[in-house]
Amino acid sequence: MFSRDKIVGMYGWCYLLTALTGILMLVSCVPTTLNSTGSTPARPMDGYTEITSIYKRVSTSSEQTDADLLIQKSRAFIKTYPKFEKVDEVYLILGTTLITFDRAEEAIPVLDELIRYYPLSESVEPGLLTLGLAYDKVGKHDKADVVYGKILNNSKYNEGKIAEAAQQLLQTDISDRKGALSDSSSELTPTDFIGQPALDFKVVDLTGKSLSLEKYRGQVVLLDFWATWCGPCIAEMPNVKATYAKFKNQKFQIIGISLDNGRAPLEAYIAKEGIAWPQYFDNGGQIANMYQVRAIPTTFLIDGEGVIRKANLRGSALETAVAQLVRENLTQ
Repeated sequence: MFSRDKIVGMYGWCYLLTALTGILMLVSCVPTTLNSTGSTPARPMDGYTEITSIYKRVSTSSEQTDADLLIQKSRAFIKTYPKFEKVDEVYLILGTTLITFDRAEEAIPVLDELIRYYPLSESVEPGLLTLGLAYDKVGKHDKADVVYGKILNNSKYNEGKIAEAAQQLLQTDISDRKGALSDSSSELTPTDFIGQPALDFKVVDLTGKSLSLEKYRGQVVLLDFWATWCGPCIAEMPNVKATYAKFKNQKFQIIGISLDNGRAPLEAYIAKEGIAWPQYFDNGGQIANMYQVRAIPTTFLIDGEGVIRKANLRGSALETAVAQLVRENLTQ
Protein backbone atom coordinates (compact mmCIF):
# COMPACT_ATOMS: atom_id res chain seq x y z
CA MET A 1 0.00 0.00 0.00
CA PHE A 2 1.41 3.44 0.90
CA SER A 3 5.06 2.65 1.66
CA ARG A 4 8.29 4.38 0.68
CA ASP A 5 11.21 2.06 1.35
CA LYS A 6 8.98 0.63 4.08
CA ILE A 7 9.18 3.61 6.40
CA VAL A 8 7.39 1.78 9.16
CA GLY A 9 7.89 1.87 12.92
CA MET A 10 5.25 0.28 15.08
CA TYR A 11 4.44 -0.17 18.72
CA GLY A 12 4.56 -3.43 20.65
CA TRP A 13 1.85 -5.10 22.62
CA CYS A 14 3.36 -3.48 25.72
CA TYR A 15 1.56 -0.23 24.91
CA LEU A 16 -1.78 -2.00 24.76
CA LEU A 17 -1.07 -3.60 28.11
CA THR A 18 -0.26 -0.20 29.61
CA ALA A 19 -3.50 1.20 28.20
CA LEU A 20 -5.48 -1.12 30.46
CA THR A 21 -4.30 0.62 33.62
CA GLY A 22 -6.71 3.02 35.25
CA ILE A 23 -9.38 2.80 32.53
CA LEU A 24 -12.87 3.96 33.48
CA MET A 25 -16.15 3.21 31.72
CA LEU A 26 -19.82 4.12 31.57
CA VAL A 27 -21.89 1.52 33.46
CA SER A 28 -24.55 0.15 31.14
CA CYS A 29 -26.68 -2.98 30.85
CA VAL A 30 -25.94 -4.85 27.65
CA PRO A 31 -26.52 -8.35 26.28
CA THR A 32 -23.62 -10.60 25.40
CA THR A 33 -23.26 -13.40 22.89
CA LEU A 34 -20.14 -14.89 24.44
CA ASN A 35 -20.20 -18.50 25.57
CA SER A 36 -18.59 -19.19 28.92
CA THR A 37 -17.31 -22.07 30.93
CA GLY A 38 -16.11 -22.27 34.50
CA SER A 39 -17.23 -20.13 37.40
CA THR A 40 -16.60 -16.64 38.66
CA PRO A 41 -16.29 -15.35 42.23
CA ALA A 42 -19.48 -14.11 43.89
CA ARG A 43 -18.13 -10.57 44.09
CA PRO A 44 -17.23 -8.97 40.74
CA MET A 45 -14.23 -7.09 42.10
CA ASP A 46 -12.72 -10.38 43.28
CA GLY A 47 -13.17 -11.83 39.81
CA TYR A 48 -11.73 -8.73 38.16
CA THR A 49 -8.69 -8.81 40.48
CA GLU A 50 -8.12 -12.48 39.71
CA ILE A 51 -8.32 -11.88 35.95
CA THR A 52 -5.88 -8.95 35.99
CA SER A 53 -3.50 -10.96 38.14
CA ILE A 54 -3.52 -13.86 35.68
CA TYR A 55 -3.14 -11.41 32.80
CA LYS A 56 0.02 -9.94 34.30
CA ARG A 57 1.39 -13.45 34.67
CA VAL A 58 0.51 -14.35 31.08
CA SER A 59 2.07 -11.12 29.79
CA THR A 60 5.44 -12.03 31.28
CA SER A 61 5.47 -15.82 30.95
CA SER A 62 3.34 -16.58 27.86
CA GLU A 63 2.29 -19.87 29.45
CA GLN A 64 -0.45 -21.63 27.45
CA THR A 65 -2.08 -23.08 30.58
CA ASP A 66 -2.38 -19.65 32.17
CA ALA A 67 -3.69 -18.21 28.91
CA ASP A 68 -6.40 -20.87 28.66
CA LEU A 69 -7.42 -20.18 32.26
CA LEU A 70 -7.49 -16.44 31.59
CA ILE A 71 -9.67 -16.86 28.50
CA GLN A 72 -12.06 -19.16 30.37
CA LYS A 73 -12.43 -16.85 33.35
CA SER A 74 -12.75 -13.71 31.23
CA ARG A 75 -15.59 -15.21 29.18
CA ALA A 76 -17.41 -16.28 32.31
CA PHE A 77 -16.91 -12.89 33.96
CA ILE A 78 -18.30 -10.97 30.95
CA LYS A 79 -21.42 -13.14 30.88
CA THR A 80 -21.97 -12.90 34.63
CA TYR A 81 -21.13 -9.24 35.24
CA PRO A 82 -21.97 -7.19 32.11
CA LYS A 83 -22.78 -4.14 34.27
CA PHE A 84 -19.52 -4.16 36.27
CA GLU A 85 -17.68 -0.86 35.93
CA LYS A 86 -14.48 -2.48 34.67
CA VAL A 87 -15.95 -5.13 32.39
CA ASP A 88 -14.61 -3.21 29.36
CA GLU A 89 -11.08 -3.94 30.56
CA VAL A 90 -11.92 -7.63 30.76
CA TYR A 91 -13.15 -7.51 27.14
CA LEU A 92 -9.85 -5.95 26.08
CA ILE A 93 -7.83 -8.45 28.09
CA LEU A 94 -9.76 -11.31 26.50
CA GLY A 95 -9.39 -9.96 22.96
CA THR A 96 -5.69 -9.24 23.36
CA THR A 97 -5.02 -12.68 24.85
CA LEU A 98 -6.90 -14.47 22.08
CA ILE A 99 -4.85 -12.70 19.40
CA THR A 100 -1.56 -13.25 21.21
CA PHE A 101 -2.27 -16.98 21.39
CA ASP A 102 -3.27 -17.31 17.72
CA ARG A 103 -7.04 -17.29 18.18
CA ALA A 104 -7.75 -14.09 16.25
CA GLU A 105 -11.03 -15.36 14.77
CA GLU A 106 -12.40 -15.69 18.29
CA ALA A 107 -11.08 -12.25 19.24
CA ILE A 108 -13.04 -10.43 16.55
CA PRO A 109 -16.58 -10.87 18.02
CA VAL A 110 -15.22 -10.12 21.50
CA LEU A 111 -13.74 -6.79 20.40
CA ASP A 112 -16.83 -6.01 18.31
CA GLU A 113 -18.94 -6.33 21.44
CA LEU A 114 -16.60 -4.09 23.43
CA ILE A 115 -16.84 -1.33 20.81
CA ARG A 116 -20.58 -1.73 20.22
CA TYR A 117 -21.82 -2.02 23.79
CA TYR A 118 -19.36 0.26 25.61
CA PRO A 119 -18.80 3.12 23.15
CA LEU A 120 -17.81 5.66 25.83
CA SER A 121 -15.24 3.40 27.43
CA GLU A 122 -11.57 4.32 27.24
CA SER A 123 -10.94 0.71 26.25
CA VAL A 124 -12.49 1.42 22.85
CA GLU A 125 -9.38 3.17 21.47
CA PRO A 126 -6.94 0.28 22.15
CA GLY A 127 -9.81 -2.08 21.34
CA LEU A 128 -10.11 -0.64 17.83
CA LEU A 129 -6.40 -1.10 17.20
CA THR A 130 -6.54 -4.65 18.56
CA LEU A 131 -9.55 -5.41 16.35
CA GLY A 132 -7.64 -4.13 13.31
CA LEU A 133 -4.74 -6.40 14.19
CA ALA A 134 -7.12 -9.34 14.53
CA TYR A 135 -8.44 -8.70 11.02
CA ASP A 136 -4.89 -8.39 9.70
CA LYS A 137 -3.94 -11.67 11.36
CA VAL A 138 -6.72 -13.56 9.57
CA GLY A 139 -5.99 -11.84 6.26
CA LYS A 140 -9.03 -9.53 6.20
CA HIS A 141 -6.98 -6.43 5.48
CA ASP A 142 -9.86 -4.45 3.96
CA LYS A 143 -11.78 -4.70 7.22
CA ALA A 144 -8.63 -3.80 9.15
CA ASP A 145 -8.27 -0.66 7.02
CA VAL A 146 -11.79 0.41 7.97
CA VAL A 147 -11.02 -0.01 11.67
CA TYR A 148 -7.73 1.90 11.47
CA GLY A 149 -9.59 4.66 9.62
CA LYS A 150 -12.06 4.93 12.49
CA ILE A 151 -9.17 5.70 14.82
CA LEU A 152 -7.65 8.33 12.57
CA ASN A 153 -10.93 10.01 11.61
CA ASN A 154 -12.18 10.39 15.19
CA SER A 155 -10.99 13.58 16.90
CA LYS A 156 -11.07 11.73 20.22
CA TYR A 157 -8.54 9.15 19.06
CA ASN A 158 -6.45 10.73 16.30
CA GLU A 159 -3.53 11.79 18.49
CA GLY A 160 -1.07 9.67 20.43
CA LYS A 161 0.68 6.36 19.97
CA ILE A 162 -2.34 4.27 19.06
CA ALA A 163 -3.21 6.66 16.23
CA GLU A 164 0.42 6.61 15.08
CA ALA A 165 0.39 2.82 15.08
CA ALA A 166 -2.84 2.78 13.05
CA GLN A 167 -1.38 5.26 10.60
CA GLN A 168 1.79 3.23 10.17
CA LEU A 169 -0.20 0.05 9.65
CA LEU A 170 -2.21 1.72 6.90
CA GLN A 171 1.02 2.67 5.18
CA THR A 172 2.47 -0.84 5.43
CA ASP A 173 2.18 -3.22 2.51
CA ILE A 174 -0.54 -5.76 3.32
CA SER A 175 1.89 -8.62 2.71
CA ASP A 176 3.80 -7.40 5.78
CA ARG A 177 0.76 -7.00 8.02
CA LYS A 178 0.59 -10.18 10.10
CA GLY A 179 -1.52 -8.97 13.01
CA ALA A 180 1.31 -8.07 15.34
CA LEU A 181 3.23 -4.92 16.19
CA SER A 182 6.99 -4.83 16.32
CA ASP A 183 8.60 -3.16 19.31
CA SER A 184 10.17 0.18 18.41
CA SER A 185 10.17 1.58 21.94
CA SER A 186 13.78 2.73 21.49
CA GLU A 187 12.81 5.06 18.64
CA LEU A 188 11.54 8.58 19.08
CA THR A 189 7.99 9.18 17.94
CA PRO A 190 6.41 12.51 16.89
CA THR A 191 4.77 12.98 20.29
CA ASP A 192 8.17 12.64 21.97
CA PHE A 193 9.13 15.98 20.40
CA ILE A 194 6.27 17.87 22.08
CA GLY A 195 7.58 20.51 24.46
CA GLN A 196 11.01 20.51 22.80
CA PRO A 197 12.54 23.27 20.63
CA ALA A 198 11.99 22.45 16.97
CA LEU A 199 15.15 21.36 15.15
CA ASP A 200 16.04 24.01 12.60
CA PHE A 201 17.32 23.45 9.07
CA LYS A 202 18.57 25.62 6.23
CA VAL A 203 17.52 24.44 2.77
CA VAL A 204 16.24 25.82 -0.52
CA ASP A 205 12.57 25.37 -1.38
CA LEU A 206 11.11 24.41 -4.77
CA THR A 207 11.14 28.05 -5.91
CA GLY A 208 14.82 28.54 -5.12
CA LYS A 209 14.26 30.58 -1.96
CA SER A 210 16.00 29.91 1.35
CA LEU A 211 13.85 28.01 3.82
CA SER A 212 14.28 27.57 7.57
CA LEU A 213 12.24 27.63 10.75
CA GLU A 214 14.21 30.62 11.97
CA LYS A 215 12.85 32.57 9.00
CA TYR A 216 9.36 32.23 10.49
CA ARG A 217 10.20 32.76 14.15
CA GLY A 218 7.37 34.68 15.78
CA GLN A 219 4.80 32.86 13.67
CA VAL A 220 2.94 29.61 14.31
CA VAL A 221 4.33 27.00 11.91
CA LEU A 222 2.91 23.67 10.79
CA LEU A 223 5.75 21.41 9.64
CA ASP A 224 4.05 18.90 7.33
CA PHE A 225 5.82 15.72 6.13
CA TRP A 226 3.92 14.24 3.19
CA ALA A 227 4.11 12.90 -0.38
CA THR A 228 1.85 12.72 -3.41
CA TRP A 229 2.08 8.92 -3.42
CA CYS A 230 0.66 8.77 0.14
CA GLY A 231 -3.11 8.23 0.07
CA PRO A 232 -3.73 9.42 3.66
CA CYS A 233 -1.70 12.55 2.90
CA ILE A 234 -3.84 13.40 -0.10
CA ALA A 235 -7.02 12.66 1.85
CA GLU A 236 -5.88 15.10 4.54
CA MET A 237 -4.90 17.87 2.11
CA PRO A 238 -8.34 19.57 2.04
CA ASN A 239 -8.11 20.06 5.82
CA VAL A 240 -4.58 21.46 5.51
CA LYS A 241 -5.62 23.83 2.71
CA ALA A 242 -8.67 25.03 4.64
CA THR A 243 -6.59 25.70 7.75
CA TYR A 244 -4.01 27.63 5.74
CA ALA A 245 -6.67 29.76 4.04
CA LYS A 246 -8.26 30.61 7.39
CA PHE A 247 -5.13 31.58 9.31
CA LYS A 248 -2.48 32.57 6.73
CA ASN A 249 -2.94 36.28 7.54
CA GLN A 250 -2.67 35.71 11.29
CA LYS A 251 1.03 34.91 11.58
CA PHE A 252 0.56 31.30 10.56
CA GLN A 253 2.68 29.43 8.02
CA ILE A 254 2.94 25.88 6.71
CA ILE A 255 6.19 24.31 5.55
CA GLY A 256 5.76 21.19 3.44
CA ILE A 257 8.49 18.56 3.54
CA SER A 258 7.92 16.23 0.61
CA LEU A 259 9.14 12.63 0.60
CA ASP A 260 8.15 12.17 -3.03
CA ASN A 261 10.17 9.92 -5.33
CA GLY A 262 10.83 12.82 -7.70
CA ARG A 263 10.22 16.54 -8.15
CA ALA A 264 7.95 16.17 -11.19
CA PRO A 265 4.90 14.62 -9.47
CA LEU A 266 5.34 17.00 -6.54
CA GLU A 267 5.47 20.11 -8.70
CA ALA A 268 2.54 18.91 -10.82
CA TYR A 269 0.37 18.31 -7.75
CA ILE A 270 1.26 21.67 -6.20
CA ALA A 271 0.34 23.47 -9.43
CA LYS A 272 -2.89 21.53 -9.83
CA GLU A 273 -4.04 22.12 -6.24
CA GLY A 274 -2.81 25.72 -6.00
CA ILE A 275 -0.75 25.04 -2.88
CA ALA A 276 0.79 28.35 -1.85
CA TRP A 277 2.95 27.52 1.15
CA PRO A 278 6.68 26.71 0.76
CA GLN A 279 7.69 23.17 -0.11
CA TYR A 280 11.00 21.34 0.22
CA PHE A 281 11.77 18.18 -1.72
CA ASP A 282 13.50 16.08 0.96
CA ASN A 283 15.07 13.70 -1.53
CA GLY A 284 17.80 12.42 0.80
CA GLY A 285 15.57 12.34 3.86
CA GLN A 286 17.67 14.98 5.61
CA ILE A 287 14.85 16.67 7.50
CA ALA A 288 12.76 13.50 7.87
CA ASN A 289 15.69 11.85 9.62
CA MET A 290 16.15 14.85 11.91
CA TYR A 291 12.57 14.44 13.08
CA GLN A 292 12.63 10.62 13.17
CA VAL A 293 9.78 10.47 10.66
CA ARG A 294 8.91 6.84 9.98
CA ALA A 295 5.47 7.31 8.45
CA ILE A 296 3.49 10.02 6.72
CA PRO A 297 1.54 12.19 7.04
CA THR A 298 3.40 13.45 10.10
CA THR A 299 2.94 16.99 11.34
CA PHE A 300 4.48 19.17 14.03
CA LEU A 301 2.78 22.36 15.21
CA ILE A 302 5.36 24.89 16.38
CA ASP A 303 4.62 28.04 18.40
CA GLY A 304 6.08 31.50 17.90
CA GLU A 305 8.94 30.71 20.28
CA GLY A 306 10.00 27.74 18.17
CA VAL A 307 8.70 25.07 20.55
CA ILE A 308 6.77 22.04 19.29
CA ARG A 309 3.34 22.09 20.90
CA LYS A 310 1.40 19.41 19.03
CA ALA A 311 2.11 16.50 16.70
CA ASN A 312 0.18 14.45 14.15
CA LEU A 313 -2.88 16.66 13.98
CA ARG A 314 -5.53 15.57 11.48
CA GLY A 315 -9.09 16.42 10.53
CA SER A 316 -10.90 18.98 12.66
CA ALA A 317 -8.24 18.65 15.37
CA LEU A 318 -5.79 20.49 13.09
CA GLU A 319 -7.87 23.64 12.72
CA THR A 320 -8.79 23.64 16.42
CA ALA A 321 -5.16 23.41 17.55
CA VAL A 322 -3.96 26.03 15.05
CA ALA A 323 -6.73 28.43 16.09
CA GLN A 324 -5.77 28.10 19.75
CA LEU A 325 -2.07 28.60 19.12
CA VAL A 326 -2.63 31.51 16.72
CA ARG A 327 -4.74 33.30 19.34
CA GLU A 328 -2.08 32.68 21.95
CA ASN A 329 0.66 33.94 19.64
CA LEU A 330 -1.19 37.12 18.65
CA THR A 331 -1.72 38.13 22.28
CA GLN A 332 1.97 37.85 23.13
